[in-house]
Amino acid sequence: MRAAVLYGPHDFRIEDRPTPYIDTNQCLIQVKACGVCHSEIHQWQVKIPGLEYPRMIGHEVAGVVLKIGPDVKRFREGDRVAVWVDGKGYAEEAAVNEERVFPIATDVPFTEAMAEPIACTVNGVNKAGVQLGETVGIIGTGFMGLILLQELKLLGLNKLIAIDIRDEMLAVAKKLGADITINPQKEDPRKIIDSLTNNRGLDVCIEAGGSQATLDLAADLCRMEGKLVIFGYHPGSRIIKDLGYWNWMAFDIRNAHFRDINIILKGMRIGIDLLNMGKISLKTLVTDQFKFEDIENAFSAAQQKPKGFIKGVLVMD
Repeated sequence: MRAAVLYGPHDFRIEDRPTPYIDTNQCLIQVKACGVCHSEIHQWQVKIPGLEYPRMIGHEVAGVVLKIGPDVKRFREGDRVAVWVDGKGYAEEAAVNEERVFPIATDVPFTEAMAEPIACTVNGVNKAGVQLGETVGIIGTGFMGLILLQELKLLGLNKLIAIDIRDEMLAVAKKLGADITINPQKEDPRKIIDSLTNNRGLDVCIEAGGSQATLDLAADLCRMEGKLVIFGYHPGSRIIKDLGYWNWMAFDIRNAHFRDINIILKGMRIGIDLLNMGKISLKTLVTDQFKFEDIENAFSAAQQKPKGFIKGVLVMD
């Protein structure tokens, strides 16, 4: 099989590798598509101390079951699936434990069946503990923020507010169901939120941009004793600029980053069910598809985010 191996900064190489061995409880997956995750960009940009190179990465995999081990009960050859893999997803084949494989409906394209990011957002919504009738804001409406938005729309909110500095992302958020959109470079988000909430602030504020600016704005818009959900991926240093203020406001701070594999898999089961039922969709979010051989271009696009870009996916065929 062919696999993309990262040797160092901006140095993916397509190599021939042996077909992975599968254990008795595993499925061999023919990878059809793998999303390019923002969390992987930093190890492609620079050589990260402590990480071994060359290395195989990629974890947003969907494909077809090629072969099953004798103990596998829920799947057969030819089944269309989304899977959880901890790396090695940028390859034509992957060996995956049965409990980490999830069936996808026939009308769901492989390029839209990314179980891992959907699981992250499902678990983030559950961790936020959103209640009926609350006013919720998402600070940062990139790919993950726009999935969060769709899931939050299922919960019976008072208002769902999307906040981003990119008008094109706010337009997508509006189409996907945001009640109100705010561009903080053009409008005063605090003034607008105060007018909507009788000067209370947001009941739930989800930081989904992964930057110092979005973290600071989330804290500024959250009401006293409101839920401040730290969801965005944060490589590098981020600081709480005024811990005394956070303490005085008695924020209910919720870390929506997950390491327990059981929680991750639960989020996948729920999320893929929502995807199969058509309650969420990645159709408008997957804006760019790349051939396997163009993996360098795929990572460049994910880093640079040209106009109109939301999510890039590698297609293995």
